Amino acid sequence: MIILMIEEKRQQMIKLALTYGFTAKETLQCSQELDMLINQYVKETLPMFSNKEHPLSLVPK
Repeated sequence: MIILMIEEKRQQMIKLALTYGFTAKETLQCSQELDMLINQYVKETLPMFSNKEHPLSLVPK
């Protein structure tokens, strides 16, 4: 399940940050991977965000 993957990646990122520092390339790479997992989760669970248009747009279509 993607929630478990997100949590595992988050824990991995924390360990990397504590070991190598918050701006280390290993930590940043892991952070980007975590971002991708979170974005995937949002797209799967909130279909309205998969549109290219902003869901709260005030501009008429």
